[in-house]
Amino acid sequence: MVEGSPVVEDSPQSPRSPAPGDPGPVTRDDLKALRRWTLVAGIWAVAATAVALIALLDTSKGDAEQRAGDAEQRAADVEKRVIKLDRTQRGLSTRTDEVESRLGALAPLSDVSRLQDRVGRAEEDASEAKDRAGNSTDKVNSLEDRVKALEDAPAGGGGSSPDSSAGSGADKP
Repeated sequence: MVEGSPVVEDSPQSPRSPAPGDPGPVTRDDLKALRRWTLVAGIWAVAATAVALIALLDTSKGDAEQRAGDAEQRAADVEKRVIKLDRTQRGLSTRTDEVESRLGALAPLSDVSRLQDRVGRAEEDASEAKDRAGNSTDKVNSLEDRVKALEDAPAGGGGSSPDSSAGSGADKP
């Protein structure tokens, strides 16, 4: 040992003096401070988690509101289509009823077939009458030609013309 230097025992009960780079032994106050800062960090972590959850739920709430709004809009569109289809169906029902009533007012098929038979016979009769009228016209034309030929024939040819016998004395002065 060196004279003048203090004697230091290396016993577990005696504290050692810290070295210049050594922080030294942990004291009770250090542990309390550590516990306090750990508690503060934990509170901040819980607060940050709460803020994140609120933001997430707020975003989810916005998405849910958007989806609910879209669903309401689609439901309104479907309701409009249903109303339009209902009006169309009522219109078609009315038109169908009108057609059925008009069909009920029409003549039965047996009457229609009898009428077709009668029209067919009338057409045949009209065609026959046309042919007869054509024959009559031919006969009238033939008679007119004969009358004209008789009128144009000379009076002295031995035959008497209807004009010469009827008016022979009355026409001469």
